[in-house]
Amino acid sequence: MKKKLFFYLILVSATIPAFSQVKIGDNPSSIHLNSILELESSDKVLVISRMNNTQMNAIHPLEGALVFNTDENCVFMFDNTSWKSLCGEGVNVTTSSTAPTHNNLGDFWINNTKNNAFSLWDGTNWIAIDNNPRRGNGAPTNTTAPNPTAGDIYADSTTGLIYAYNGSAWIATNSNLSANNGLLIDSNNTIQLGGLLIQPTTIETNGTNTLAITGLENGDSATNDVVTIDKTSGVLKKTSVSNLLREDVTKIIAANGQVTFTDLTLHATDKINVYRNGVRVDFTINNPHSITLEPAATCYAGDEIRIIQLY
Repeated sequence: MKKKLFFYLILVSATIPAFSQVKIGDNPSSIHLNSILELESSDKVLVISRMNNTQMNAIHPLEGALVFNTDENCVFMFDNTSWKSLCGEGVNVTTSSTAPTHNNLGDFWINNTKNNAFSLWDGTNWIAIDNNPRRGNGAPTNTTAPNPTAGDIYADSTTGLIYAYNGSAWIATNSNLSANNGLLIDSNNTIQLGGLLIQPTTIETNGTNTLAITGLENGDSATNDVVTIDKTSGVLKKTSVSNLLREDVTKIIAANGQVTFTDLTLHATDKINVYRNGVRVDFTINNPHSITLEPAATCYAGDEIRIIQLY
């Protein structure tokens, strides 16, 4: 028996190198020129090694090795570094209420319980590709708009309201607006200047950021007031044009030889004119209550001195 087995092994060893091609199954004499092994059958299949994840990951075979993973129900190929799934290498589109597992880069998931929200598998996580604006029925919640970041937008499909996330809360941006303190909302829901001031209001300017009003109509000094500014508070006030330039006329009957006049109230030093009997004369201001006429204007008894001040 041992002699027969030895003879058979020698025969096989001599035969295989001679033919170098093997055909198994139907038509064993017909094999393609470039095939080293061919399987042909209409009712039988090739079954490769079957392993679970633990068994498969425990071995390090030759590059290109194949195995059927019984945990994943998929054929895996070894690329000399790790096992790669050969299932679903194309883009898969899954419609379900829960995220699919065993995904490939570029797969799509349509969540049919959240307004058909679209997500893309980036190799690690599902990324919502319609994240802005997010959509849902009702105001945003941790369920309909999880993990928001500042600037995210959410649309309520029920009411049409638009929400913006400010970093801590969702704010409805097109809800009923209100305006006051010099602002109003017109019929087009647009905020405009105008309306009652309800509190003291300050507009601060500087040499660069100035305040200007252009296009003003020409005014009438007889009927219009003038805007003034309080030197201390900066508060705007109004006054009549006549109050901007006042005239104070003081009449004095001089004594003989008089040139100095006292007990006056001088409002300014550069807007004073003095007249002796209707003729303008020069003078000197001694202090806020006294003036002295020029020597050539020495008065006689009964001369009329008129002191006119503009202020």
